[in-house]
Amino acid sequence: MMKRFVYPIFTATFLICSIAAPQNGAALPTVIDQPRNLDKARNRNVPVTFHLPQRKDAQPLVLVSHGGAGSRHAMYALASEIARQDYVVMCLEHVTSNTDDIRRRMRSKGIGFKQALLECGDDMTARKNRPLDVRFAIDLAERFSRDDVRFQGRIDMSRIAIIGHSYGAYTTMVCCGAKPVGIEEDLRESRIKMGIALSPLSANGNFFDKNSFSEVTCPFAGISGTRDLLGNAHADFFKLMPKNDKHLLWFHDASHLSFSDPTGGPRSLMRPDTDVTSALKVIVPKILDHYMRGEPALDETARVKLVEQSLGGKVHRIDWQVN
Repeated sequence: MMKRFVYPIFTATFLICSIAAPQNGAALPTVIDQPRNLDKARNRNVPVTFHLPQRKDAQPLVLVSHGGAGSRHAMYALASEIARQDYVVMCLEHVTSNTDDIRRRMRSKGIGFKQALLECGDDMTARKNRPLDVRFAIDLAERFSRDDVRFQGRIDMSRIAIIGHSYGAYTTMVCCGAKPVGIEEDLRESRIKMGIALSPLSANGNFFDKNSFSEVTCPFAGISGTRDLLGNAHADFFKLMPKNDKHLLWFHDASHLSFSDPTGGPRSLMRPDTDVTSALKVIVPKILDHYMRGEPALDETARVKLVEQSLGGKVHRIDWQVN
């Protein structure tokens, strides 16, 4: 029997986030919430939240895609850190697979959360619209960079990366060129230069199969853990994508929920995995730096050093493979 794919839940909200100085004295990124952005072609709203760095000159753009039943604030902790390290971060909300959508499915059909989540995952409309949300968001960022005084000259549209967790990992993989099962339309986004998938999806025939990954030629990193939902299947991409700039990072004892932390945003988890979050805050920006800025090196010596810097608390081992 095919193992089903279950997503984490984070409560959605449309609050504008306040800015406060962190304890170390360094200024936090500016947060601008845009809950209404109509894609007229699809008659679809795409809420976004920007985390802007302190630098005012043009910086690379990093898109963030949440998991099923999540929101644009679900990866707030990592998004904020990436922006603090001089990236413009744009967190998307996918309205046919967010918190509100799951609640609607539960109410309208009288079903439980898990069943609603599985139904959402099987919904081909949601699957198709997620990569199209990314396409629209990039167009939106380009327009803001040109026309909105808050963003003018601050976004380098020639350097774009995407990060996603769970259903957001699916979104990331499709935008980087993976071919989803049951969708004929080419949904890749050529403006994206590299992708990072947290809990990348398997090739078990549900979302992807063994032929899905052959055209992912851009740099790509997949990050999972030994207690993640699909076990070793989260590493399928590493065997099936064309070699060259493909990374697999494996956190021992990390679970599915370890890779998404809304801390710092409007809502928070009761027990976020702050140890994994701390490790991601060290490693992910350096991967972005390498592919978005050309430095630092990510040779074996550099990777070993980054892993050593990331260990602490429950994070006692990270395996990092490259092909």
